[in-house]
Amino acid sequence: MARVPLCTAALAAGFLLAASASGQAWTQEPGRAYVKLSLQDTRASEQYREDGSRAPYAAGLEANGYEDRSLYLYAEYGLSARSTLVLLLPMKRITVRTPHPQASSGLPGTDRPIERSADRIQNVAVGWRYDLTGAFDLPTNGRHRTALNTTVRIPTGYDREGRPAVGPGQVDVEAMLHYGLSLWPAPFYTQMGAGFRARTSLYRLSSGDAATPDYGNEWLLHGEAGLSVGPLLLQGLLFGTFSNQQPETGFDPANPVPTRQRYLKTGVGLTAYPVRSIGISVQVFATPTGANTVRSTDWFFGVESRF
Repeated sequence: MARVPLCTAALAAGFLLAASASGQAWTQEPGRAYVKLSLQDTRASEQYREDGSRAPYAAGLEANGYEDRSLYLYAEYGLSARSTLVLLLPMKRITVRTPHPQASSGLPGTDRPIERSADRIQNVAVGWRYDLTGAFDLPTNGRHRTALNTTVRIPTGYDREGRPAVGPGQVDVEAMLHYGLSLWPAPFYTQMGAGFRARTSLYRLSSGDAATPDYGNEWLLHGEAGLSVGPLLLQGLLFGTFSNQQPETGFDPANPVPTRQRYLKTGVGLTAYPVRSIGISVQVFATPTGANTVRSTDWFFGVESRF
Protein backbone atom coordinates (compact mmCIF):
# COMPACT_ATOMS: atom_id res chain seq x y z
CA MET A 1 0.00 0.00 0.00
CA ALA A 2 1.35 3.42 -0.90
CA ARG A 3 2.24 5.72 1.95
CA VAL A 4 3.13 9.38 2.19
CA PRO A 5 5.15 11.70 4.37
CA LEU A 6 5.21 13.25 7.80
CA CYS A 7 7.92 15.28 9.52
CA THR A 8 10.52 12.55 9.79
CA ALA A 9 12.97 12.08 12.60
CA ALA A 10 15.72 12.95 10.15
CA LEU A 11 14.26 16.40 9.76
CA ALA A 12 13.73 16.69 13.48
CA ALA A 13 17.40 15.91 13.99
CA GLY A 14 18.21 18.92 11.84
CA PHE A 15 15.91 21.08 13.96
CA LEU A 16 17.70 19.96 17.12
CA LEU A 17 21.17 20.45 15.72
CA ALA A 18 20.27 23.95 14.60
CA ALA A 19 19.79 25.00 18.22
CA SER A 20 23.50 25.68 18.57
CA ALA A 21 26.25 27.33 16.60
CA SER A 22 28.20 24.11 17.11
CA GLY A 23 26.09 22.43 14.45
CA GLN A 24 26.86 19.87 11.79
CA ALA A 25 29.99 21.62 10.50
CA TRP A 26 31.69 21.68 13.93
CA THR A 27 32.88 18.73 16.02
CA GLN A 28 32.78 18.61 19.82
CA GLU A 29 36.05 18.90 21.72
CA PRO A 30 37.40 15.54 22.97
CA GLY A 31 35.57 14.46 26.12
CA ARG A 32 32.95 17.22 25.85
CA ALA A 33 29.24 16.50 25.48
CA TYR A 34 26.09 18.28 24.32
CA VAL A 35 22.59 17.02 25.23
CA LYS A 36 19.20 18.37 24.23
CA LEU A 37 15.65 17.32 25.06
CA SER A 38 12.98 18.71 22.71
CA LEU A 39 9.21 18.58 22.48
CA GLN A 40 7.59 18.82 19.04
CA ASP A 41 4.15 20.30 18.39
CA THR A 42 3.22 19.84 14.71
CA ARG A 43 -0.28 20.37 13.35
CA ALA A 44 -1.67 20.21 9.83
CA SER A 45 -5.12 20.76 8.36
CA GLU A 46 -3.85 20.63 4.77
CA GLN A 47 -1.69 18.46 2.57
CA TYR A 48 0.36 18.98 -0.58
CA ARG A 49 -0.80 16.60 -3.30
CA GLU A 50 1.72 14.74 -5.45
CA ASP A 51 1.61 17.59 -8.00
CA GLY A 52 2.33 20.22 -5.31
CA SER A 53 -1.20 21.63 -5.12
CA ARG A 54 -2.89 22.13 -1.75
CA ALA A 55 -5.90 20.19 -0.43
CA PRO A 56 -7.54 19.45 2.94
CA TYR A 57 -5.63 16.93 5.01
CA ALA A 58 -8.57 14.54 4.52
CA ALA A 59 -11.57 15.20 2.28
CA GLY A 60 -14.51 16.38 4.38
CA LEU A 61 -12.37 17.21 7.44
CA GLU A 62 -12.15 20.85 8.49
CA ALA A 63 -10.12 20.53 11.70
CA ASN A 64 -6.47 19.53 12.10
CA GLY A 65 -6.13 16.04 10.70
CA TYR A 66 -2.54 15.46 11.74
CA GLU A 67 -0.75 16.14 15.02
CA ASP A 68 2.74 15.16 16.15
CA ARG A 69 3.67 15.78 19.78
CA SER A 70 6.86 13.76 19.91
CA LEU A 71 9.79 13.94 22.32
CA TYR A 72 13.40 13.82 21.13
CA LEU A 73 16.58 13.05 23.03
CA TYR A 74 19.68 14.22 21.16
CA ALA A 75 23.31 13.90 22.27
CA GLU A 76 26.83 14.50 20.98
CA TYR A 77 30.13 13.37 22.46
CA GLY A 78 33.61 14.36 21.30
CA LEU A 79 35.65 11.22 20.60
CA SER A 80 38.75 13.00 19.31
CA ALA A 81 39.85 16.35 17.95
CA ARG A 82 38.25 15.50 14.60
CA SER A 83 35.36 13.12 15.35
CA THR A 84 32.09 13.29 17.27
CA LEU A 85 29.58 10.57 18.13
CA VAL A 86 25.91 11.55 17.64
CA LEU A 87 22.77 9.88 19.01
CA LEU A 88 19.10 10.68 18.40
CA LEU A 89 16.20 8.88 20.09
CA PRO A 90 12.73 9.98 18.80
CA MET A 91 9.76 9.03 20.98
CA LYS A 92 6.90 9.49 18.52
CA ARG A 93 3.39 10.53 19.55
CA ILE A 94 1.26 10.80 16.41
CA THR A 95 -2.49 11.41 16.05
CA VAL A 96 -4.44 11.32 12.78
CA ARG A 97 -8.10 12.13 12.19
CA THR A 98 -10.27 11.07 9.26
CA PRO A 99 -13.98 11.69 8.58
CA HIS A 100 -16.48 9.13 9.82
CA PRO A 101 -17.46 6.87 6.88
CA GLN A 102 -21.14 7.72 7.54
CA ALA A 103 -20.60 11.41 8.19
CA SER A 104 -23.15 12.41 5.53
CA SER A 105 -25.88 10.12 6.92
CA GLY A 106 -26.96 12.40 9.74
CA LEU A 107 -26.72 9.57 12.29
CA PRO A 108 -25.78 10.58 15.87
CA GLY A 109 -22.02 10.68 16.37
CA THR A 110 -21.10 10.57 12.70
CA ASP A 111 -20.16 14.26 12.78
CA ARG A 112 -17.12 13.34 14.88
CA PRO A 113 -13.99 12.26 12.96
CA ILE A 114 -12.32 8.94 13.65
CA GLU A 115 -9.16 9.51 15.68
CA ARG A 116 -6.24 7.08 15.86
CA SER A 117 -2.92 7.46 17.67
CA ALA A 118 0.49 5.81 17.84
CA ASP A 119 2.97 6.20 20.70
CA ARG A 120 6.33 4.48 20.50
CA ILE A 121 10.09 4.95 20.12
CA GLN A 122 10.54 5.18 16.36
CA ASN A 123 14.19 4.32 15.87
CA VAL A 124 17.69 4.66 17.20
CA ALA A 125 19.76 7.01 15.05
CA VAL A 126 23.52 6.69 15.46
CA GLY A 127 25.80 9.14 13.69
CA TRP A 128 29.44 10.06 13.26
CA ARG A 129 30.79 13.51 12.40
CA TYR A 130 34.30 13.82 11.01
CA ASP A 131 36.15 17.09 10.49
CA LEU A 132 37.36 17.45 6.89
CA THR A 133 38.53 21.07 7.12
CA GLY A 134 42.18 20.22 6.42
CA ALA A 135 41.23 18.07 3.43
CA PHE A 136 39.87 21.19 1.71
CA ASP A 137 43.10 23.16 2.35
CA LEU A 138 41.36 25.36 4.91
CA PRO A 139 43.18 26.39 8.10
CA THR A 140 42.16 24.01 10.89
CA ASN A 141 42.34 26.79 13.50
CA GLY A 142 40.46 29.39 11.45
CA ARG A 143 36.87 30.47 10.98
CA HIS A 144 36.04 27.83 8.35
CA ARG A 145 34.80 24.33 9.15
CA THR A 146 33.83 21.39 6.95
CA ALA A 147 32.56 18.07 8.24
CA LEU A 148 31.06 14.84 6.96
CA ASN A 149 27.98 13.64 8.87
CA THR A 150 26.91 10.01 8.48
CA THR A 151 23.86 8.47 10.18
CA VAL A 152 22.20 5.06 10.41
CA ARG A 153 18.55 4.91 11.57
CA ILE A 154 17.54 1.57 13.06
CA PRO A 155 13.80 0.81 13.70
CA THR A 156 12.75 -0.55 17.09
CA GLY A 157 10.45 -3.47 16.19
CA TYR A 158 7.16 -1.59 15.74
CA ASP A 159 4.36 -2.63 13.37
CA ARG A 160 5.06 -0.82 10.11
CA GLU A 161 1.47 -1.56 8.97
CA GLY A 162 -0.15 0.27 11.89
CA ARG A 163 -2.65 3.01 11.13
CA PRO A 164 -0.90 5.23 11.85
CA ALA A 165 2.56 3.68 11.96
CA VAL A 166 5.29 5.53 13.84
CA GLY A 167 7.74 5.09 10.95
CA PRO A 168 8.53 3.36 7.66
CA GLY A 169 10.04 0.25 9.27
CA GLN A 170 13.30 -0.08 7.37
CA VAL A 171 16.92 0.91 8.01
CA ASP A 172 17.97 4.25 6.49
CA VAL A 173 21.54 5.41 5.86
CA GLU A 174 22.48 9.00 5.07
CA ALA A 175 25.55 11.16 4.53
CA MET A 176 25.77 14.97 4.46
CA LEU A 177 28.67 17.33 3.85
CA HIS A 178 28.46 20.60 5.82
CA TYR A 179 30.42 23.83 5.55
CA GLY A 180 30.35 26.39 8.34
CA LEU A 181 31.73 29.91 8.71
CA SER A 182 32.18 31.74 12.01
CA LEU A 183 32.82 35.49 11.89
CA TRP A 184 34.01 35.66 15.49
CA PRO A 185 34.68 38.13 17.17
CA ALA A 186 31.60 39.32 15.30
CA PRO A 187 28.75 37.31 16.90
CA PHE A 188 27.58 35.70 13.64
CA TYR A 189 27.85 32.31 11.97
CA THR A 190 26.38 30.54 8.98
CA GLN A 191 26.44 26.97 7.70
CA MET A 192 25.05 24.96 4.81
CA GLY A 193 24.93 21.31 3.92
CA ALA A 194 23.83 18.85 1.27
CA GLY A 195 23.59 15.09 1.26
CA PHE A 196 21.81 11.89 0.35
CA ARG A 197 19.58 9.43 2.24
CA ALA A 198 19.52 5.80 1.06
CA ARG A 199 16.21 4.20 2.03
CA THR A 200 17.22 0.55 2.21
CA SER A 201 15.08 -2.58 1.90
CA LEU A 202 16.15 -3.93 5.33
CA TYR A 203 12.86 -4.53 7.19
CA ARG A 204 13.84 -7.26 9.65
CA LEU A 205 13.75 -4.88 12.65
CA SER A 206 10.04 -4.06 12.19
CA SER A 207 6.98 -6.30 11.84
CA GLY A 208 4.38 -6.66 9.09
CA ASP A 209 2.91 -9.21 6.70
CA ALA A 210 2.04 -7.11 3.65
CA ALA A 211 4.39 -6.39 0.77
CA THR A 212 7.00 -3.84 1.79
CA PRO A 213 6.62 -0.31 0.34
CA ASP A 214 8.97 1.02 -2.32
CA TYR A 215 10.66 4.02 -0.71
CA GLY A 216 12.52 6.51 -2.86
CA ASN A 217 16.02 7.70 -1.95
CA GLU A 218 16.21 11.38 -1.00
CA TRP A 219 18.43 14.42 -1.46
CA LEU A 220 18.88 16.50 1.69
CA LEU A 221 19.45 20.26 2.04
CA HIS A 222 20.24 22.39 5.09
CA GLY A 223 21.02 26.06 5.60
CA GLU A 224 21.12 28.34 8.62
CA ALA A 225 22.50 31.58 9.98
CA GLY A 226 22.79 32.71 13.58
CA LEU A 227 23.40 35.96 15.45
CA SER A 228 24.24 36.21 19.16
CA VAL A 229 22.81 39.20 21.03
CA GLY A 230 23.96 39.04 24.64
CA PRO A 231 22.59 35.78 26.13
CA LEU A 232 20.33 35.19 23.09
CA LEU A 233 20.95 33.31 19.86
CA LEU A 234 18.72 34.26 16.91
CA GLN A 235 18.53 31.93 13.91
CA GLY A 236 17.17 31.69 10.40
CA LEU A 237 16.74 28.07 9.29
CA LEU A 238 16.04 26.07 6.15
CA PHE A 239 15.68 22.31 5.61
CA GLY A 240 14.69 20.37 2.52
CA THR A 241 14.05 16.76 1.58
CA PHE A 242 13.59 15.87 -2.08
CA SER A 243 12.90 12.37 -3.36
CA ASN A 244 14.99 11.52 -6.40
CA GLN A 245 11.87 9.86 -7.83
CA GLN A 246 8.79 11.82 -8.82
CA PRO A 247 6.00 11.59 -6.19
CA GLU A 248 3.19 9.59 -7.79
CA THR A 249 1.01 7.99 -5.12
CA GLY A 250 -1.98 9.59 -3.45
CA PHE A 251 -2.05 10.80 0.13
CA ASP A 252 -3.29 8.32 2.76
CA PRO A 253 -4.48 10.49 5.72
CA ALA A 254 -4.88 7.42 7.97
CA ASN A 255 -1.19 6.51 7.67
CA PRO A 256 1.09 9.43 6.74
CA VAL A 257 4.45 7.66 6.45
CA PRO A 258 6.94 8.61 3.68
CA THR A 259 7.34 6.88 0.33
CA ARG A 260 8.34 9.58 -2.17
CA GLN A 261 8.25 13.02 -0.64
CA ARG A 262 9.47 16.51 -1.37
CA TYR A 263 9.26 19.47 0.97
CA LEU A 264 11.00 22.64 2.06
CA LYS A 265 10.88 23.93 5.64
CA THR A 266 11.76 27.51 6.57
CA GLY A 267 11.87 28.80 10.10
CA VAL A 268 13.31 30.95 12.84
CA GLY A 269 14.71 30.07 16.24
CA LEU A 270 15.53 31.71 19.56
CA THR A 271 17.76 30.23 22.27
CA ALA A 272 18.28 31.93 25.64
CA TYR A 273 21.22 31.07 27.89
CA PRO A 274 20.38 31.93 31.53
CA VAL A 275 23.76 30.41 32.38
CA ARG A 276 26.59 29.63 30.00
CA SER A 277 26.11 25.84 29.88
CA ILE A 278 22.29 25.70 29.71
CA GLY A 279 20.03 26.89 26.91
CA ILE A 280 16.25 27.14 26.51
CA SER A 281 15.05 27.25 22.91
CA VAL A 282 12.00 27.65 20.72
CA GLN A 283 11.84 27.15 16.95
CA VAL A 284 8.97 27.44 14.50
CA PHE A 285 8.85 26.20 10.90
CA ALA A 286 6.44 26.61 8.00
CA THR A 287 6.12 24.40 4.91
CA PRO A 288 6.01 26.81 1.95
CA THR A 289 6.20 24.09 -0.69
CA GLY A 290 5.95 20.33 -0.94
CA ALA A 291 4.65 17.25 -2.74
CA ASN A 292 3.01 14.26 -1.04
CA THR A 293 3.45 15.80 2.40
CA VAL A 294 1.55 17.54 5.15
CA ARG A 295 1.40 21.34 5.01
CA SER A 296 2.25 21.80 8.65
CA THR A 297 3.41 24.33 11.18
CA ASP A 298 6.11 22.82 13.39
CA TRP A 299 7.05 24.08 16.85
CA PHE A 300 10.00 22.75 18.87
CA PHE A 301 10.61 23.60 22.52
CA GLY A 302 13.92 22.47 23.99
CA VAL A 303 16.36 22.47 26.88
CA GLU A 304 20.04 21.90 26.16
CA SER A 305 23.20 21.52 28.19
CA ARG A 306 26.96 21.30 27.62
CA PHE A 307 29.38 19.58 29.93
